[in-house]
Amino acid sequence: MESIIMGEELKIEKAVRPRSSVMIVGLSGWGNAGEVSTFTVRYLIDKLGAERIGEVSSEGFYNYQIQRPIVSIKGGVIESYNPPTNELYYCEGKAGGDGEISLILLLGSEPHLNWPRYAQTLLKLAERLNVKRIYTIGGYLADVDHESEPHITATTNNSNLTEELKRAGVKLTDYTGPTSIYSEVLWQAKRRGLDVISLWCAVPIYVRGPYPKAAYHVLRKLLHLIGINLDLRDLKRKAASSEVQITAEAMSDPELRRLVESLRRQRALLEKEPSYMV
Repeated sequence: MESIIMGEELKIEKAVRPRSSVMIVGLSGWGNAGEVSTFTVRYLIDKLGAERIGEVSSEGFYNYQIQRPIVSIKGGVIESYNPPTNELYYCEGKAGGDGEISLILLLGSEPHLNWPRYAQTLLKLAERLNVKRIYTIGGYLADVDHESEPHITATTNNSNLTEELKRAGVKLTDYTGPTSIYSEVLWQAKRRGLDVISLWCAVPIYVRGPYPKAAYHVLRKLLHLIGINLDLRDLKRKAASSEVQITAEAMSDPELRRLVESLRRQRALLEKEPSYMV
């Protein structure tokens, strides 16, 4: 397939021109606890049958000593060499709250270097593809148990969106500390007048690997905000199965069981106390 180059950082393999679209970003790395970010976007790609349309180049964005390229060698002969990827997918014309809306899905790895240039690349793409809003997905480890409903918070670069988030049942973030590439995107997009919402989900500190329960609850909020319907029953079943498995592991591991029981007691106490004491 012939590529359409949009600068050194962006390679578009298939030209698309949606009338209106939203971009959903899921990146591995620091903000991907429980693989919530990448799992959620990968699920959407598979569920919607989204088509790959290009990629963001890895050159200049990654420290290969931190995240090494993957090589395949057979019989002493190198067959493939794959640096970190940032793949772009497209799904056309889903019914949204304001009519037909297309989805631009980015599945990749958080860059180690040149955050401003990476964010600028995404925003140039957003401008070209008539993106009206960007959503980023993140996960963080927290002192919560796997039986409680995942705690979802949001950050936006437009104060006019806070009421919309509250109506969707999403709590607004209060946080000061180290951050992810998503904050760079939020800040640069604010200067351009493009709305961004960053959804974050708490993941139990003892969870290892994918945490479908978090992805399920994030997707419910995300789809509500976008205004499209999608059958998530398969993901709900996977989330329930995962919860049963984690409970079984806790029952067979005394140390893990004590941790889970401690977090349950903590949750019960917080639910009983008035909010001004929390």
